[in-house]
Amino acid sequence: MIMKTHLIFTFLISIITFSSCDKNNDNSTEIGNVIFYTNAQALLNCGPFDVTIKINDESVGAISEAYVEDFQPNCTNTNSTLLIEKAQGSYNYTATIDCGQYGNWSGEFEIIKDSCIYVFLDINNCNPKND
Repeated sequence: MIMKTHLIFTFLISIITFSSCDKNNDNSTEIGNVIFYTNAQALLNCGPFDVTIKINDESVGAISEAYVEDFQPNCTNTNSTLLIEKAQGSYNYTATIDCGQYGNWSGEFEIIKDSCIYVFLDINNCNPKND
């Protein structure tokens, strides 16, 4: 009986030890945030429109209102910002103005664990459409 109890105890300790090792090596929790914001809607005269964002060619959302403050926004999702959570690493983005013959932005950013990266889409740096 003592031998059987000892084996069960050893088995349980082994399971707990291996489980805790797996959790410590889990890289999926190494995430951060990127926040996009723009002044485009405030400076273009073409009615309401969105700025559509893609990360690595995958659509992730849109900004429906201009950010008009003189300081960086909080790292939160609003009508004038788009907050995306991503795993640590490097990414490409494109942002397109959904308004007439205007253009787009493109660039890169790097997510660092527990950070908030800011990407300001300034209308003055927008690349014109090439039709």
